[in-house]
Amino acid sequence: MECGVDNASRIKKPSFQSAYADGKASDSPYAKNKRRSIRGGVVDILLWCLLCVLLVLGFVNHGAVRRYSSVSLRYSAPISGQAAYAARQYSIARNGEDAFWPTFWKESNVSLESGLVSFSADSIAYSGDASLVWPAVYVDGAAPGVIDDIGCAVSEALAQRLWGSSDVVGMKFQIDGDTRVVRGVFKGEYELVLIAYMDEDVSQSWSAAELSGGPNDAVRSDAESYAQASGLGRPDSILMRGTSSVSGAMSVLPLLILAVYGLALLIGFAGKRFPLANKPIFYLCLILLAVLLPLMLNVLPAWSIPTRWSDFVFWSSLIQRAANGMREFLGATPMQRDVELRMLLLKQAGFSFLAVCCSLPICFRWQMRRQNTVSG
Repeated sequence: MECGVDNASRIKKPSFQSAYADGKASDSPYAKNKRRSIRGGVVDILLWCLLCVLLVLGFVNHGAVRRYSSVSLRYSAPISGQAAYAARQYSIARNGEDAFWPTFWKESNVSLESGLVSFSADSIAYSGDASLVWPAVYVDGAAPGVIDDIGCAVSEALAQRLWGSSDVVGMKFQIDGDTRVVRGVFKGEYELVLIAYMDEDVSQSWSAAELSGGPNDAVRSDAESYAQASGLGRPDSILMRGTSSVSGAMSVLPLLILAVYGLALLIGFAGKRFPLANKPIFYLCLILLAVLLPLMLNVLPAWSIPTRWSDFVFWSSLIQRAANGMREFLGATPMQRDVELRMLLLKQAGFSFLAVCCSLPICFRWQMRRQNTVSG
């Protein structure tokens, strides 16, 4: 018994000092580095996931901006129906000569009536291609065609208010006393109706014209010449197609930052591992740049690409032209179509800025990790 007691008394009980020693051991440099590495990996994964989400959102939003692909002529004085008809006849006569084709439209507030429901809402009346006037995404049906003089299209919000449902294709209602048939329902959070008129209808007057077709990479002077020659007269403002190029450049900017950094890493790695291959690798990168340059330049309109990169007069005139175009775009009397486009451009700028804010830390963290690896 005494021997058993002595053996039991010799068993060491865990003490505060031993627990403290074990805790100090867990705070060893290896454990600290492991925890730091895990935290860094989590941050990297979050940055990459956020970057991918922002890039996808940016490309989707750019697709929405690209739908605004026409040249827009804006007039303070109304375009008469006879002038619009004459302009179309002029385009038909010049068919095959890179002629523009006009779609006329205007905004107004109209009175709507369906059964016991009666109220006013915003409308866009048009004659021509509805997708140029309001590039909407249709959830049911489609926009009225060019020979449809009784059709219309309504937003989801307006359909819900009129009938309490979005399944309303074929429904009839009154617009300013005229009976109209719903041909399509498009996505929209506010109440809007698109009202179609036939090309030959001269009873309406218009405040704007969207020009489709025309010369490849048309410039402002082409639109001015058409407006004057077709009898429409000099427009108060001309909104060109540059918004799509600006949106495309913003969408690829974060990827361009990562590509440049990755190329620099590749050149540096190859230079250290294969010193004799420095020049061949450099020339290979130049060839790769020459192959990819046309693809990158396709994002830009032709008038913004110089014939000679050393032509300083071209660059100064390009900056002036871009500034004038931006000033006219922002200074034009805003219509609902313009407000929608500006909101899309603001969203694109936000997505691009946040994506750049993700891509730069990714490059910086990768560079710091490489330096720590080399120094370690």
